[in-house]
Amino acid sequence: ARPRDEDGLALQAPDHVLMLHRRSPPLGYDPSMDVLVVGATGRTGRLLARGAIGRGHSVTALVRTPERLGDLADRVHTVVGDVLDGGVVSDAVDGRDAVLVVLGAARRKAAPINALGTLNVIRSMQRYGVRRLVVLSCSGVRPGRDPSLPWVHDRIVRRALLGHVFVDLRRMETSVRQSGLDWTIVRAPGALTNGPARGGYRAGPGYSLPGGRRISRADVAEYMLDQLTLT
Repeated sequence: ARPRDEDGLALQAPDHVLMLHRRSPPLGYDPSMDVLVVGATGRTGRLLARGAIGRGHSVTALVRTPERLGDLADRVHTVVGDVLDGGVVSDAVDGRDAVLVVLGAARRKAAPINALGTLNVIRSMQRYGVRRLVVLSCSGVRPGRDPSLPWVHDRIVRRALLGHVFVDLRRMETSVRQSGLDWTIVRAPGALTNGPARGGYRAGPGYSLPGGRRISRADVAEYMLDQLTLT
């Protein structure tokens, strides 16, 4: 078993980190759930869908391009459409027990997909009484200087190169916090790797952790799945 800190969060290798921000921990969630994965064809999303199936969950995937599901296509219930389409999202959320949101970074001059897409998810969850929501965000979203991150991140990466991405994620997080749902925001470092899950990382509440630089997508997926049934 992984070592735990005083909050019960995994605590290991200093350069592999996850930041956690959540509403009061949910109670009474079943170990086997009907889970919607929004963004299931992305690199992290496919790992989430595969991992959820491995844990005994039933998985619904909301995707624009179902052919990108590959071998998962026969193992999930697929809803084809755009997360920016409220009607499609409503159909996907209806009947689910929980939702995992792993949308990609917004493109410059394109619609803020995380903010608008997640808001569609939240409204549908409220409509159908679905309570559990886990979303993927990024370290550095917090406005103002983050002392845990190098100055180059604040002045060049966040402002000049990826300002539109952080604005999108900040708006998404605000909607999640105000939703009244049982929510968890997982903030991963910007450097996500494609290596296997190590099972060793630091995680704690807040926006960023000192020294955190990278983590594998497989570890992020496992951690998000852990949050589904957290009690």
